[in-house]
Amino acid sequence: MNKRDVSLTPRIENVREMPATLAEHFELCEIKQHFDESLNTIVSQFCVAADLNRDGDDDAEKTIYRSQIVFLEGILDFYMHEMSKYGLYKIFLGEWSKTEKYKKVMVSMPYVEKALDNPQSKEWFFDCVNGLYATTVMQDWETIRDQLNLIGIKFNEVCKAVYTELDQSHAGDQCKDKLIKLYKRRNQIAHQNDRSHLSAVQSNIDKEYVDDAIEFVRKFVDAIHNIAIDM
Repeated sequence: MNKRDVSLTPRIENVREMPATLAEHFELCEIKQHFDESLNTIVSQFCVAADLNRDGDDDAEKTIYRSQIVFLEGILDFYMHEMSKYGLYKIFLGEWSKTEKYKKVMVSMPYVEKALDNPQSKEWFFDCVNGLYATTVMQDWETIRDQLNLIGIKFNEVCKAVYTELDQSHAGDQCKDKLIKLYKRRNQIAHQNDRSHLSAVQSNIDKEYVDDAIEFVRKFVDAIHNIAIDM
């Protein structure tokens, strides 16, 4: 019978285990591409809704529309997370101006240790940013505004680019109102099957409503992207 080896091996000093997976980070054009691809997938669901409409399945058609709103808010959330990571890294590199909010970002000691262990790598930075915002939902207007201000993109400038046809002094309020209503509707759909808390009656939804929401989010992201290009 072979003897089992129970001898101890020397402990390797000053080496910390790296995480099994490292946080990915992308260039500005890639972030926008991810958004556009996801948006196209959402838009393609109009074909499914049209088929259901021809079959006379009104309830199923409206379920598609509701799912589009939920997914639309989801890709906006993902885009804001990616832009937060991108913008913070640009500031960290000194390529974008430091904001007051950036100066107050708290970095926990495990990430500091990773940075000191491997000064040549910047993976610790992306892991840190992912950790900071992992539980942050970037769909409500205040969080979106704060994240844009964090990376030096002014919320009102984005809004002015979205609502070029309006009096520019009202663009910020219009954008805020649109984001609030869209987030509220998303939550009503996701958590209540689009039913009112008061009456339990399901709110109506149609293609025009979804089209309008998609166009707004597309313009909002395009505005952020174009401002970021010029920074």
